[in-house]
Amino acid sequence: MTEEEKYLFDVHGYLVIRGALSSEEVAAANAAVDHHADKIKIRPNDLAHKSRTLTGIIGRGDLAGMLEWGKPHCDPFREMIAHPGYSSHLECLLGPGFRLEGLGVITMDEGAEGFWFHEGGEPMDRSRSYLYRNGRMYCGMTNVAVQLSDVNPGDGGFACLPGSHKANYPCSDEIRLYHTHQDRFLQIAAKAGDAILFVECLMHGTLPWVARHQRRSVIIRYNSGVMASGVMGTWSPPAFYDDLTDAQKAVISMPHYRYEDKGSKLYKKYEEEDSEE
Repeated sequence: MTEEEKYLFDVHGYLVIRGALSSEEVAAANAAVDHHADKIKIRPNDLAHKSRTLTGIIGRGDLAGMLEWGKPHCDPFREMIAHPGYSSHLECLLGPGFRLEGLGVITMDEGAEGFWFHEGGEPMDRSRSYLYRNGRMYCGMTNVAVQLSDVNPGDGGFACLPGSHKANYPCSDEIRLYHTHQDRFLQIAAKAGDAILFVECLMHGTLPWVARHQRRSVIIRYNSGVMASGVMGTWSPPAFYDDLTDAQKAVISMPHYRYEDKGSKLYKKYEEEDSEE
């Protein structure tokens, strides 16, 4: 990340990475979604939480399982999990060895409801927190929202309350339901191929979609290599693991402790001793 990007992310909790994906990559991902459009599940209008201002006439669409699709439709999404357009940003925020926690596609057609504004710096959740210490940022769950269609000002879609990732006070329900202080929220405009990078503890949600074209956004969730939002039982690699590149395999793992991020000769010695046992 550049010094300007670090400053803006620290202040606002998000960053728009312009042109993270090429037009060819966007076209391939859209073609894959079109091929599996019958698998899009429309939610039962359950995200607005009865907000007067976020309500819609239809629910949001969710699509999952892209990494398991047959070729060539899985390829655009597998390439996204360790994409050079934003991998260095993730390493800066999450440290080396960051982990993939999930990937899905969100669709919204004209009239789709919004999503109440959730998360925020308070109450603190260690799996999705934000901390600045000793010259660097440390994030919990961090998301990349890759846009597969244009989002123009006023269209609706992803919105947030900038700076709320560092909040010290709890937020009222009236603000979260978008009933009051609407001028403090920002709807983020972006072009197809842009990626919105944001820490999960930034208060965020979705405004009702009013544009005629369909909103398509790939939500990719990551966490520090030592942290997980939820893991239980025995872990094994996914069935498609051997088909991935080394860079893609590197982000798919159980949480694991990394001495190399400590920057200390003593910790390096401990790591070497552990590998000999």
